[in-house]
Amino acid sequence: MKEIILFDGGMGQELVKRNSSTNDPLWSARVLLDNFKLVKNLHIEFINSGSSVITTNSYSCTPQRLKRFNLENEFKNLQRLAITAAKEAVMESGSNSDVKIAGCFSPLPGSYFKDKSISKQEMIETYFSIGELQKDDVDFFIIETMSSIDETVNAVEALSNFNKKIILCFCLSEGDGTKLFSGEDLKEACDSIQIDKINGLCLNCSQIEDISQGLDILKKYNLPYGAFPNNFQSVKPLKLGMSVDNIKKRNDILIDDFVNYAITWLNSGCTILGGCCEITPNYINGLNNYFMNNKYKKINLLN
Repeated sequence: MKEIILFDGGMGQELVKRNSSTNDPLWSARVLLDNFKLVKNLHIEFINSGSSVITTNSYSCTPQRLKRFNLENEFKNLQRLAITAAKEAVMESGSNSDVKIAGCFSPLPGSYFKDKSISKQEMIETYFSIGELQKDDVDFFIIETMSSIDETVNAVEALSNFNKKIILCFCLSEGDGTKLFSGEDLKEACDSIQIDKINGLCLNCSQIEDISQGLDILKKYNLPYGAFPNNFQSVKPLKLGMSVDNIKKRNDILIDDFVNYAITWLNSGCTILGGCCEITPNYINGLNNYFMNNKYKKINLLN
């Protein structure tokens, strides 16, 4: 029987929609402060849709992002709230023995940007501080949406100090699955990190058509690998500090399309799947139904 790790989909966009907190650059962090129960309930919905792993809703809870809104004093509180929401969701879903929690590590100032204003030391210290807050309450770490080599190397260096398995996710350039969003080569990024510190390689928050090309590169590193596509038209309109209201959802990638792309990746050897922005619980449920009907065994931890 083939084994697969099924993650959740995108938390941030769905939370903003359900909370009606539009035009807020704080994104999902705002919802943690305003409506904790909504975060927990969305986690539960993903679990009920079949996710064997959920990710903490702490993507936008970095000191650098919070500082722009004079909320850096909420950093530790928000990280703890995100962990608590995930843990309570697992317990309340009744699936506490089957669902694991991945601690989220995101680009510090914002997604899709190669920000030279943050030093190597600041990056490493910040990622380490997030790791300190998460290490006792999550099952493993997931580094998401890495768009440049520098931030990737620094995140891996910081988190390799913990006794936690790490999934590393890259964000691809739109239209070219061989490059990061920064324009740097995906292969060069993989070669730049301490690959022995990584337990899984993935692509996330990337357009679904670009994924296969990127996976062809990841599979050469002999690690579990996979994909978490988004369902955006394009992220290019987004500038640092802007609201996600500037990004439009695609209407041409329906659940069946998502599942069919995933089948292609599975057939190439992919063993980790999930979704990113605009991939809702219904999409994850579609994948889960495919797994149930095709003799896949869902697992929740990396070997």
